Amino acid sequence: MNKSLHRPTKVLMITARADHGGGPRHLELLLRDGAGWITPYLACPEDDPYWARFNEITGGRVFRIPHRKFELRQAWRLAMHARREGIHLVHAHGKGAGLYARFVSAIARIPGVHTAHGIHVGEYGRISRKIYGLYENASSLWVEHVIHVSDEEKSQARAIGLWRKRPSTVISNGVVSHTSSEISDMRDRARQKLGVQDGRPIAVTVSRFDYQKNMPEAYAIAKALPDMHFIWIGSGVDSPTLAERAASEGVSNITFLGQVDNPLNYLAAADVYLSTSRWEGLPLAVLEAMSLGIPSVLSDVTGHVELVRKHGVGLLYTLGDVGSATAALLRVAHEKPLQKALSEQALHSQLHKFSSKVVAMETAAIYKKVLKE
Repeated sequence: MNKSLHRPTKVLMITARADHGGGPRHLELLLRDGAGWITPYLACPEDDPYWARFNEITGGRVFRIPHRKFELRQAWRLAMHARREGIHLVHAHGKGAGLYARFVSAIARIPGVHTAHGIHVGEYGRISRKIYGLYENASSLWVEHVIHVSDEEKSQARAIGLWRKRPSTVISNGVVSHTSSEISDMRDRARQKLGVQDGRPIAVTVSRFDYQKNMPEAYAIAKALPDMHFIWIGSGVDSPTLAERAASEGVSNITFLGQVDNPLNYLAAADVYLSTSRWEGLPLAVLEAMSLGIPSVLSDVTGHVELVRKHGVGLLYTLGDVGSATAALLRVAHEKPLQKALSEQALHSQLHKFSSKVVAMETAAIYKKVLKE
């Protein structure tokens, strides 16, 4: 499809979430860093905090869709909206957004790009996986290009037969880089805000508290390390239960912060970042930790393994093995040469491999390629 690339390209980006999370944060960074080469339009739920942020970035060009729910009437209205606005390209971010995007592409005849942000089949049984694969591959007729956020994600998609007939590219997630003085100032402010004075090592986790994030395992790890302070940012179905357990079992080394608008303000206090996820795409929270020089201890699952084995940003532990996790956390917290080496490697890798500005440039190249075809 030939479109003039001498005028700003109108891109409709779709996400089924605009609440706290890595997906909406990724989209915010892409919009800010891509402001010079696209005219962005958004379709997303009216969630805090990103609904307001997306309106600010786009100058109000935001269309409301339900939170993680497909409504045919809204999908039709979105397709008509895209046609009226002269949208050149539709870019779906995540599985839920993909259904809206493919509907819009089919009805309005607009080419589509899909970013998976993780292959979320961990809770599916064999039959559900089969049905999901059939849906993805049949509907990919309206997807011109697939973007994966890591080599691991692309390999996983191939292994289970997703999008084999669609061209695909790996564009790793990226975040904003910080200078050493900025990092020092952010760390001081974060520790003052948290009232941290006792010298105990601090492990931070940013989480949705759902099945994927596996926070009951993080609780078991924290309970086994009473001399380490754990700060948990986020909320979800598991958070009330875990807070009640901590109170009833006398586990006093966990601070439940709940949702905060800028997790970086608290993440900066950490000595180590902990993720117990059952699977990931390429977790933005880990990249944010890297941008602050914070080493990570990560479960050995898709989305984590590549970061540790290829980029050396921390240590892996065996998913489900609390002893493995506690040993890794203690090493990072107390072996200062190891901590320093991992911190320096995390900073280097984020700056050179996981920059949000690079993500924007590489995404622009995909848009241009699709629109020239």
